[in-house]
Amino acid sequence: MQKIVLLTIFFAFLGVKADAQGLEGNKNNRNIVKDYFSGRDTGVVTIINDPRLDTLLYRHIQSKAEIGGLRGYRIQVYFGSGQQARKEANEAKASCISLFPTQKAHILFQTPFYKVRVGDFRTRNEAFIWHKKIVRKFPKAYIVNDIINFPEL
Repeated sequence: MQKIVLLTIFFAFLGVKADAQGLEGNKNNRNIVKDYFSGRDTGVVTIINDPRLDTLLYRHIQSKAEIGGLRGYRIQVYFGSGQQARKEANEAKASCISLFPTQKAHILFQTPFYKVRVGDFRTRNEAFIWHKKIVRKFPKAYIVNDIINFPEL
């Protein structure tokens, strides 16, 4: 019981002593916040961050740019290897383009396999909606995780 009382008193004084913004900050690092309805200044916001945070953010942006797309989903309609695999993959792609003109078809070659994947879906639910349509024409089609192209704006 005494420990609880002592901890409560300690945290009460700690809260009084703590100063989140620090009044003695750099005056050049302050941004004035304006109330856009009245045009008057409503307060001061000071942003103090560690320079390592900027470095970490820059590294994250660079790693995403190197991937060349976003994580998403596609529907794989063909998978094969052998002498006729390239021809069959091109036929499957042409069939996808004619049957589903709104979705892009992609041929992927990962030695020794040819794969044909359809669509650039951000969510699995979006891919599932199209999967129901595609599976009627390609019964062996299934949803796969893939790096998709950036959406057009």
